[in-house]
Amino acid sequence: MKPVFALAAATAAVLLGSVAPVGAKGPPPIGSIPLGEVIATLDRNGNGCIDLEEGRNYVSRRFHALDRNDDDSIDAVEAPPMAGETSESRPIALTDWQDAYHARFDAFDADRSGCLSLDEIKAGRSAADAGGR
Repeated sequence: MKPVFALAAATAAVLLGSVAPVGAKGPPPIGSIPLGEVIATLDRNGNGCIDLEEGRNYVSRRFHALDRNDDDSIDAVEAPPMAGETSESRPIALTDWQDAYHARFDAFDADRSGCLSLDEIKAGRSAADAGGR
């Protein structure tokens, strides 16, 4: 009886999107990283902001961690759309996942510097929370 309950609970959690998919490993969605930790988490070159390459590398690592069956796409079973993801479409290929991130990056990059500051990330998240993307 316990295995049936555990399976039902895990399935419900995945379908409701309240937790990461069962067995999912790797980096969390960028949107779920606390604001004060985003730059420290993604800024690999130490310039104090997140450039497009750093962000694309991060979302690519997330994609590959979620693609548990290694079919080069993420479906709703592997990863139901969750808050903070770069695309709600499922199934989605890596290039489409990266393109969705690029579009969000461009929307956040208010000064068109090619590097997101903490203020730009904060403003972008506020706009996204208000219904924009």
